[in-house]
Amino acid sequence: MANLSRPSLPSCLCSFLLLLLHVSSSYTGQFRVIGPGHPILALVGDEAELPCRISPGMNATGMEVGWYRSPFSRVVHLYRNGKDQVGEQAPEYRGRTELLKDGIGEGKVTLKIRNVRFPDEGGFTCFFRDHSYQEEAAIQLQVEDPFYWVSPGVLVLLAVLPVLLLQITVGLVFLCLQHRLRGKLRAEIENLHRTFETFGVLGPQVKEPKKKGQFIEELILHLEALSG
Repeated sequence: MANLSRPSLPSCLCSFLLLLLHVSSSYTGQFRVIGPGHPILALVGDEAELPCRISPGMNATGMEVGWYRSPFSRVVHLYRNGKDQVGEQAPEYRGRTELLKDGIGEGKVTLKIRNVRFPDEGGFTCFFRDHSYQEEAAIQLQVEDPFYWVSPGVLVLLAVLPVLLLQITVGLVFLCLQHRLRGKLRAEIENLHRTFETFGVLGPQVKEPKKKGQFIEELILHLEALSG
């Protein structure tokens, strides 16, 4: 009977290590990145929060986490080696972003964007990278004007109305002051007329009631013309 060859110990050990390495590599990094299933709505000047997580949940503290935008993969925010890499951000996002890491131990993070602008509208890509394995998810940000519900005609009216109210107020005050000044002037002239009458300064043609009133009116108009 022929002797059956048995595998040597070194070859069995190599096969076991290769199998273990294959299982380990296939297990490591097996996760999906999940974003919100709907666009995130934000108003101009407000804050926007873009949530992102991995499934199944795991500690992402040692992973690289980031958001970027097309074209040219502009970096919105980058977290690497346990720190925010501010120097790699696109200029338009420097000082306006913050990575909320309260749930990073469970693979949950949120990007906060302050002072939202119209150019921020559009697609963002969130990614998690664990060594050489990376997954990502797309997020849509929708930016609206806080006065989007107001028609242009109403905006024009709101801009013009204060000016009109100011002009009307100034006009009413002027008319009121003019009326009061006219009344005071008439009273002073009548007092002066009575004084002249007492001392007989005015002629008899002015002492008649009709002519006296006409004389006062003409005198008031003359003084107003001089003051104008």
